[in-house]
Amino acid sequence: MGSEALRSRVAQLGQIALATDDVEGLRDFYRLLGALASPLCIDRESGLQSCVLDFCGVRLELLEWPDRGEGAAADGQSSVLVYLSFALGTADAVDELSVIMAAAGHRMLEPPQRTCEAGCYESVVLDPDGNRLKLTV
Repeated sequence: MGSEALRSRVAQLGQIALATDDVEGLRDFYRLLGALASPLCIDRESGLQSCVLDFCGVRLELLEWPDRGEGAAADGQSSVLVYLSFALGTADAVDELSVIMAAAGHRMLEPPQRTCEAGCYESVVLDPDGNRLKLTV
C-alpha cells in the first residue's frame, strides 16, 4: 500500500472542545493566537453559551453551561486537558507571542527555551482557565 493510501486513512484533528466558566475571556485569549471567532451563541432552552474559534480549519469550541460548577463538565465529569500545542513556525515567533501573552497578564510557566525533547523550541503559558498551551516552532 502506497503512502497516499495510508495518508487517506489518518484522521485529522478537526475540533477541540473546552468547558469553561468564561467563554468571552477564553475567546479573547485565543484570538491573541490569531483565531477567527464566531459570534457568541446562547441556547435559549439550556442557557449554554458557546463560541467556535477557527485556526486554519481546526476548530476550538468553547462551552459554558449555566450552574456548571467549578471544574466540572455538564455531565458531572471533570474535564482534563494536558495541553494544547500551537506551532508558530519560528523561534522568533515563539519569543514574540510569549512576550505578548506575558504582557497581557497571562502566566508564563516556562519561558521560551530549547527542551531536552529532541531540542524543540517552546514556551508554556496558561490560558485564563489554567489550561497549558505550548507555543512551539
